[in-house]
Amino acid sequence: MPAILLDGKIEAQKIRAELKEEITASGLKPGLAVILVGSDPASLLYVNLKEKAATEAGIVVHRFDYSADVDEATIVSKIHELNNDKNVNGILVQLPLPEKLNPNAIILEIDPAKDVDGFHPKNTTGLLSPGIAGPLALLDKTGVDLVDKHAVVIGNSAVFAQSFCDALRERHIRAEPTYPGNAALMKVADILVVAVGRPAFIKPEMVKPGAIVIDIGTNKVGGKTVGDVSPEVAEAASFMTPVPGGAGPMTVAMLLKNVVELYKQQTK
Repeated sequence: MPAILLDGKIEAQKIRAELKEEITASGLKPGLAVILVGSDPASLLYVNLKEKAATEAGIVVHRFDYSADVDEATIVSKIHELNNDKNVNGILVQLPLPEKLNPNAIILEIDPAKDVDGFHPKNTTGLLSPGIAGPLALLDKTGVDLVDKHAVVIGNSAVFAQSFCDALRERHIRAEPTYPGNAALMKVADILVVAVGRPAFIKPEMVKPGAIVIDIGTNKVGGKTVGDVSPEVAEAASFMTPVPGGAGPMTVAMLLKNVVELYKQQTK
């Protein structure tokens, strides 16, 4: 029996509608600053989606686009300016950055109270990264008791994979990060989370029958958006997130939710 697809669009629309209603009714004026460096297709797609969704919800977007050859000092200077801007409640630096830039050093310059992405090591907001909160919400939609299940997270970012594992462990799920070449570990995972940036990387034979597969990958192939998981995996999995329409919309919705929460924290 083919996997049940976890539709992120429907759930994300609910969250966005609730936020828009709250912002309109209460007169909130949350502000989000987005920094995009370079022209990575996936990053450009995500930033455009985030800006459109935020604007529709009533969030003011302050967007700053830089060419790939920008120096780190310029980015840091802009972050410091945004840290002191009372109209900006959340700051997001779209990853990945060009290789010559150090993402960890740049993220450290963000005021932890405005860390909307949840990546700052001294984050004090209590908010999960949208890239983790969104997929977790879809995991909840399965209705499956996941306590003591074995999860494997494959990511091209060690920090992201470890953070996702930490969030899963909070839910009493046995989670461990791994590298894309560890096929033996993937094959025994009850929950497989994939974010490696390789189109159709995960094949059916790499997945445990009946596993829940969360595809966070966003790749452009022939003008189409595809994930890291081959569509054929649906024949092996029990639940699976589609790309597009799965984790992506939920990530955007959770980002907006974080911006509104940061506004509330900063205006108490």
